[in-house]
Amino acid sequence: MTFTTALVLAAAFVVGLLPGGVPVAWADREYSWTLDKDKRTLASPLPYIYDFEIDGMYQKCGTFKNPADIYIDKNGNVWISDTGNNRVLKFSPDGTYMLTIGSGEGPGKLNAPEGVFITTQGDIWVADRGNSRLVSYTASGDFIKQFGKPTSRLLQDDQVYQPNKVVIDRRGYLYVLNGGGDFRGIFLLDSEGTFRGFFGANRLVFDLGRLLIRMFTTDSQKKQISKVLPTHHANMFVDERGFIYTVSPLGDVDQIKKLNSIGNDVYTSGNRAYGEIERRGTQTIKPQFVDVTVDSQGIVSALDFNSGRIYQYDQSANLLAIFGGRGSQRGKFELPQSLAVGNEGRLYVLDANRNNVQVFRPTEFAELLHKGSRLFFDGKYAEAEVIWREVLRRDSNFELAHTGLAKAFFKRGEYLKAMEEYTVARNNAGWSLAFGELRHDFVREEFGFVLPATIAGVALVVWGVRRIGRALMSMRFDDRGGVS
Repeated sequence: MTFTTALVLAAAFVVGLLPGGVPVAWADREYSWTLDKDKRTLASPLPYIYDFEIDGMYQKCGTFKNPADIYIDKNGNVWISDTGNNRVLKFSPDGTYMLTIGSGEGPGKLNAPEGVFITTQGDIWVADRGNSRLVSYTASGDFIKQFGKPTSRLLQDDQVYQPNKVVIDRRGYLYVLNGGGDFRGIFLLDSEGTFRGFFGANRLVFDLGRLLIRMFTTDSQKKQISKVLPTHHANMFVDERGFIYTVSPLGDVDQIKKLNSIGNDVYTSGNRAYGEIERRGTQTIKPQFVDVTVDSQGIVSALDFNSGRIYQYDQSANLLAIFGGRGSQRGKFELPQSLAVGNEGRLYVLDANRNNVQVFRPTEFAELLHKGSRLFFDGKYAEAEVIWREVLRRDSNFELAHTGLAKAFFKRGEYLKAMEEYTVARNNAGWSLAFGELRHDFVREEFGFVLPATIAGVALVVWGVRRIGRALMSMRFDDRGGVS
């Protein structure tokens, strides 16, 4: 071994190179950005770094062709809907090929499959778009059954049925997206494949101009005006508690929803705009979210197709982090289609143009954000205080951390300190609440002084008013109204 080789190896050992060439010591020193309440960018430590990729190359399955969907099962195995090759592939958590589904002859043969879902029992469900059906397999890949086009009075006979996404809740009910999305909502099927109705349809935002047009136009004029329809859902995810998360790529607000069992969005703020609006020359580029996933802590990650960025939110839809982007280098995406979260918080991002899956691991900063937000959401403000202080040591502008500290101060009765933190976080509602408690404490503590002083003040005012009244009554006025 030459001296130069030994020196290089020693340097690599000291720095601790990670897969993908990212040094451990440098990982949290790289920067990304986040957004403040006014959508202004603020520098922030990088939340995720490239770890490795899965592409099937040099493995028995071969490479992918226009893959459309990715799913991580409870054991951390990676399932990829390899649409262009008419199959579904299974890989181990480290990217080792394990199984192929749907490539053989028979009833289980797939045609342009797009969506894949694995139940907790290990059954495999595929949205087989080219065959206009949903099909299920055993954990080893044996065909079980299929559900074709559902029938209902709500569905026309010529209804085109091309299921492309499917998820299943704890009851065994299937939620299906048809043909890339239907403005009427998600198709809901029971465990026997019977159509139960539409679920979670988006609603039109009230538009006064549109109402006036309908009021003052004739029937013939109305027919010439194109219908305004609600936006459709492009993808969905079901979490451990049964909430259905959806993304609507064509919406301007509320593009990410968290739907309960009756299809209502529990993100109750309304009119929340997710992502960033960019201006490239004369063009305005709006975010177009195409997939969403949620980890075991309730952290939501959403994939924006237009920018190639991943936006991460806490359980209350507060923005935590942003990373990714368009590009051909590692850590960037050319045609991002789908994402999933796996073991140890790793994010798997499917790129249909590069025919691979890039895997990212969270940095220490991201792990702090996730832990702090989980404790915050659970109301454990005192336990979260230490976490938020460490977050602020790395990013002093992180507004949610300041709100977290304010909550801890508020719970301890340190209302003045809480007001200071709420001010930095620009949390007006929290500041007002802390001020109200501070005022209440002041009145209670100084009651022995405040009450007599208040009575004395009122008495003084009454005495003054009476004195002035008597003085006015004693004045004499001449015929012109002057004082004599």
